[in-house]
Amino acid sequence: MRNWAKMLAALFSVLLALTASNAQTDSSATATVSEAASDRAPNGVYQVNDGVTPPRAIHSPSPKHPKAARKDRYQGTAVLWLVVDKEGLPRDIKVVRSLRSDLDLAAVDAVKKWKFAPATKDGKPVPVQVNVEVSFRLRWCGRQI
Repeated sequence: MRNWAKMLAALFSVLLALTASNAQTDSSATATVSEAASDRAPNGVYQVNDGVTPPRAIHSPSPKHPKAARKDRYQGTAVLWLVVDKEGLPRDIKVVRSLRSDLDLAAVDAVKKWKFAPATKDGKPVPVQVNVEVSFRLRWCGRQI
């Protein structure tokens, strides 16, 4: 039982550290790549694995924190699933972890404007599935609330 408690405490510490490192300005966004077992999905879109390098966000404007959400002091992180095409543009964007409708819409609107260095396989650009985290954090006088 003690080992479980130690493991749980260690896991909680790691998660807390990761969460703290994601807290940035008013709104922030980070691309995280979904891991996959297979090389290529039936629809022609790759998943990141040993032979496919992940895309890299090269232009990722932060989302606008909606006025109603700021007034309600609502903050958090939405997770979006999308395909980054061969040109490095996002498409087929879907919300996989929702915050609330206005924040979800703001996250999708922001990610539509992103530009990526495309994923590659054997040195050639390929479309790939990724998950993107979009965080909404409130700050007052430089401090997170």
